[in-house]
Amino acid sequence: MKDKQKRKKERTWAEAARMVLENFSDAPMTPKQILHVIQTKGLKEMSGTAPLACLVTMLHSQVRGDRVKNSIFFKLPGRMSLFTLKVLSY
Repeated sequence: MKDKQKRKKERTWAEAARMVLENFSDAPMTPKQILHVIQTKGLKEMSGTAPLACLVTMLHSQVRGDRVKNSIFFKLPGRMSLFTLKVLSY
């Protein structure tokens, strides 16, 4: 039981968001929808007063600038804030 709690506590926003998009959604989601699943499934222990702001910041930083190449997240073009996992083609 302690191991499971420790893993949840150590999980990053990126790991929690990836889990949501991989396992709980078959369509792009807004940060608010992603956060709702994270909270209801208990995928990340949260502290502080602005978990949505933390999640939004992480998602937007992953899809801009130098991080885009290595990011697992993809923001749908022309949409305000719809995110999905990037499909890698080899």
